[in-house]
Amino acid sequence: MVIKALNSQNPFSDYGQIVKGSRFAGRKNEVQTIQNRILGDAYGNIAIMGMPRIGKSSLVWNALMPLKEKLLNKRNILSFIYVGRLVSSKDFFKQLACQVLEELELIESHESSFNKLQPIYDKMKAEKDNFEFKNLVQKFFRFLKRNEFRASFILDEFDHVASIFTVSDFQLLRELASQPETQICLVTVSRRTIQEIEAENGAISNFCGIFSDLRLGLFNNSDIAEYWDSLKRLDIEVSDEYKQNIDYLVGRHPFLIDMCNYEVYNLMLKNQVVKFDFEPSYLESELKLALFNNFDKIIILLKDEKLYDKALQLILGPIYNVTISDEQKLLKYEFIRKVGSMKKYSLLKREFNNSKNQNSASYVCFSDYFTELLYLKYNDIDFWPLWKETERAVRDLIKTWITEVFDDDWETKYLTKYAKSGGKYDGIKKLCNTRTYSNKKFGNSSEHLIDYTFPRDMYDLFISSDWDWFKKVLGDEKKEWGKKFNFLADIRNPVAHNNSEFISIDDFNTAKKYCETIIERVTKWRNNY
Repeated sequence: MVIKALNSQNPFSDYGQIVKGSRFAGRKNEVQTIQNRILGDAYGNIAIMGMPRIGKSSLVWNALMPLKEKLLNKRNILSFIYVGRLVSSKDFFKQLACQVLEELELIESHESSFNKLQPIYDKMKAEKDNFEFKNLVQKFFRFLKRNEFRASFILDEFDHVASIFTVSDFQLLRELASQPETQICLVTVSRRTIQEIEAENGAISNFCGIFSDLRLGLFNNSDIAEYWDSLKRLDIEVSDEYKQNIDYLVGRHPFLIDMCNYEVYNLMLKNQVVKFDFEPSYLESELKLALFNNFDKIIILLKDEKLYDKALQLILGPIYNVTISDEQKLLKYEFIRKVGSMKKYSLLKREFNNSKNQNSASYVCFSDYFTELLYLKYNDIDFWPLWKETERAVRDLIKTWITEVFDDDWETKYLTKYAKSGGKYDGIKKLCNTRTYSNKKFGNSSEHLIDYTFPRDMYDLFISSDWDWFKKVLGDEKKEWGKKFNFLADIRNPVAHNNSEFISIDDFNTAKKYCETIIERVTKWRNNY
């Protein structure tokens, strides 16, 4: 970064807030989409969604708020409301009416309309009965519409309504925004989709059906080019190397790019230099701390959305309980991106085989640096679901072996073959007793004996019995796998009984490694089976 004139004021000081004016760059297609949906004589509602601090509020502000006065002259009242500060649904609806009155009060020519609506609002504030309150809300906006006004509301932090709305509240807002006699216009800004927000309350109003969706992601090629070009107006020049370093750190995340530039500019002010090119392998403490803090905030969001362990599986593997919906959510958030296997190997210096389809995409985080940080947090993955998937993979493998070797009536044939092998014979009999007990107690338990096996059973009764067959799947040596399955057996019992605190971190990590290896090798074998 090169500064032509070193000023005391950091031009990036507004990062993290709504970016306005010349500091707002890119997003031309998204701005056009919003304006086309909202501003015409025929208009509708639009929901803006995306990762935190991806620029949702800045986008909506710059698409609509500069037009506020012009719209008011056309009897279109535009208001920006921070939903997150409202504590009840009544406060929400009163705020809609209050914003309308505030705009009308400022214009003398609209005094007549103001005088008609103010008494209705006063009754709304005093009304205790929910039924009558909602009738007054509808009456307020019917009167507004009859006076040939349109009310358009930008609802920032709309996720918050999930904690204050009931089904009937969603229904009321839907009616206000869709019925011709009221037809207010809604622009919601949220992390989650309207469907996800609404579903938390079991809503059946089909509120989401009145919206078009706009998912805001990272900067595209045009956006990032315009962003870097906009710095010239601030008398700042950046080299291609500087841009590449920023891309390595934060990808094309608008807020994080601004944050990096803010920290770099502060370093230049501190050291009184007009040129600075940093090396990503050595980051100043302020920038490193800022990156860590923001990475943790994104991780917290993913955990809240129950997507963190899914992201770990898709990026670092193995995949054991990721649904198509989980994958699509992470792609739509643009937290993950597709890369080639060579790119991933060069980044993490490790080969990953975490997909059931060998030709499917390989994923990394939205920036290379964040991918590396995620790799450091790999131990956060929950072991128990990983082990459950491992058990399922091994049991299915043993069932395949049984079908090939014994075919029908395998239990009788197995007992006949190993009648003189006390350990195997007794082991099968114990499993039979377990199955009988389970069916008597639970009724609908599995009939397949293999579903009652645990690590030692899997190895001692089956895998060790035909190592030549199982070796082509698991590889390595028989003795090694005997030790591994015994180790997993020792780990499984305390985990299953919620006594994980008795297991060391090193043992947990070893168990995870074994489970990952089993899943990867069984998956690879099945793909070629």
